Amino acid sequence: MLLLLLNVLGFGAMLLSTLFLTKGSKRLNVIGWISLVFNISVFAAPLCIIRRVIKTKSVEFMPLSLSFFLTVNAVMWFFYGLLLNDYYIALPNTLGFLFGIIQMVMYLIYRNAKPDEPMKLQELNGDEIINVEKMSTMVASDPNHVTSCPLTEIAIQNPNGNEGHGKLKNFVDSPSNV
Repeated sequence: MLLLLLNVLGFGAMLLSTLFLTKGSKRLNVIGWISLVFNISVFAAPLCIIRRVIKTKSVEFMPLSLSFFLTVNAVMWFFYGLLLNDYYIALPNTLGFLFGIIQMVMYLIYRNAKPDEPMKLQELNGDEIINVEKMSTMVASDPNHVTSCPLTEIAIQNPNGNEGHGKLKNFVDSPSNV
């Protein structure tokens, strides 16, 4: 409902402002610039997720079909604007094409990357988890063979219990403790 209201009020505000505040060919230029800004924002909106894709090394938040069809849409509208010599249509769609290509390249880079899986911790009895860190250590089980083992350090604080009130407890889990 809110989206519908914003669309109606936004369109109405643009319509009334251009109708009463501008005259003649200047009205066409104002509407062209407003449309240009909204068109670029539609193509640039999925770029906000690229930071998350790089950080998590996962493309689950950026569907390839959206990027692909936004790129195809930009190409079609670019040629339409080019054939009409309407740069208010052609210019933002060149940017839309570039943004779409960037998104698809990011998808190709991170489609098979293994994301760092977040650890799922169980709720402890009234304790509050304040820090979880992944570490690794070198283990020499054999003098000729050194291996790396992942360790997890969890800092826990008991803010409301009687014993250990406000004290930190550190647990270190290794593959042998799991």
